[in-house]
Amino acid sequence: MYELLKTEWREEPVKAIRKEGYVPGVVYGKGIESVNFKVPSIAIRKFLHHSGKVFEVEVAGRGKHLVSLDNVQWDHMGDRMLHVSFHKISANEKTTVTLPIHFEGEAAGKKEGGVVHHVLHEVEVTGLPGDIPEFISVDVTALGMHGHFSLKDIPCPKGLEWAHDVEANVVSCHPPKVEVVAEETTDVTEEVVAEVESEEQEAA
Repeated sequence: MYELLKTEWREEPVKAIRKEGYVPGVVYGKGIESVNFKVPSIAIRKFLHHSGKVFEVEVAGRGKHLVSLDNVQWDHMGDRMLHVSFHKISANEKTTVTLPIHFEGEAAGKKEGGVVHHVLHEVEVTGLPGDIPEFISVDVTALGMHGHFSLKDIPCPKGLEWAHDVEANVVSCHPPKVEVVAEETTDVTEEVVAEVESEEQEAA
């Protein structure tokens, strides 16, 4: 039912683990002692890229846990994963997670020359782990010029509740901005010329 990430139990220093091409991590939660693990960098990056926010983690020799992704630490360049932390959850208890928003369709306003602005890129939801999808899908086909969708306008997936401000703007469509710099420059130039001519007339 849930995707499975296989890891190894760790007790070596973090620096040594990273030099070997592993990413250190931890599973923590209510009622359990934190479990430290390590996983190959390539494997964890690939897994998190394709998996949802709720999955199982198996730590060799330390059991299997249902978890949600809590945090990923990167280096200052954003290229190297330094650490991951997973929060142990219960299949029978509601949990809150942050899901990415995927926009689908072409907005009606865009066909009229409008520009679509994706204001919200992720949203928090609350529900049972088994009901939580990989992402929230938002169809923008009906979005017209000068229009917008708030979170309250988006149907929440079955079994879930928004754990986010429902008044938050999700996506909008507006006419493109018109550049008026050239006109302003012309006006300024005309004003300067007029002032110079006036000064010359007074001097004469």
